[in-house]
Amino acid sequence: MDPDCTRHYCYLKTRDQIIEKPQFSSAIKTILFDMDGVLVDSISSWRHVHTHFCTNNDASVDAYVRGKISDEEFIRRDVSQWKKNGRLIYKKELVTIFSSVNMMIGARSLIDTLKLYDVRLGIVSAGIDILANKVGNLLDMDFVYANQLETDDYGRLTGEGIVNVPLMRKDVVVDRIAKRFGLLKGEIAAIGNSCFDIPLLRSVGLGIAFHPDDDCISKGADVVVSEKNLENITRVLIPYLNKK
Repeated sequence: MDPDCTRHYCYLKTRDQIIEKPQFSSAIKTILFDMDGVLVDSISSWRHVHTHFCTNNDASVDAYVRGKISDEEFIRRDVSQWKKNGRLIYKKELVTIFSSVNMMIGARSLIDTLKLYDVRLGIVSAGIDILANKVGNLLDMDFVYANQLETDDYGRLTGEGIVNVPLMRKDVVVDRIAKRFGLLKGEIAAIGNSCFDIPLLRSVGLGIAFHPDDDCISKGADVVVSEKNLENITRVLIPYLNKK
């Protein structure tokens, strides 16, 4: 993978070498979806909250992709900016903030079609679990992996987070999912849209770049679906699925 093909500083220059891609199986048993930019029409759940508070996390993103701060510190810096009257907000306020996030065109149609087949569906997102769980419930997903925000006894954010999905290491989550369900990684398909999804797409049998954010993710995928409509992914997946 060419780390210079992305339009931003590429984290592939800082992380360990991505593992060798598994051999693709002719039968897909599990499909993993990134959330931001795939299931929802939003670049980032983190950025969505920053937009609400008129704050900015560009400096943190730059420090993170250069390997200067951890996932935990990245969350800490983001949350530290979300304040009202000088105090961190209540977690329930994020539910209201995320109410303005729209589902991606074709999301419901795609998932309804996939539900006719013998396949597990899950979300693997480095975004915020409040939105990921909401999307997972709306689409009747089988499981959700996303990052959590800690709260105190009163429901107010503490500023700390629980990293379930490292932004630069989604491949480790694929390892966990494969072990959890007794899968070969070649039996898994994944759908992502940004360079941060390259480890996700490279660690499964079939990696699909949806409405790609940059050339980097396109070059790291097995299949590219350029149109911003998830229904167009149906034709890619159906040949490898078994009816219930």
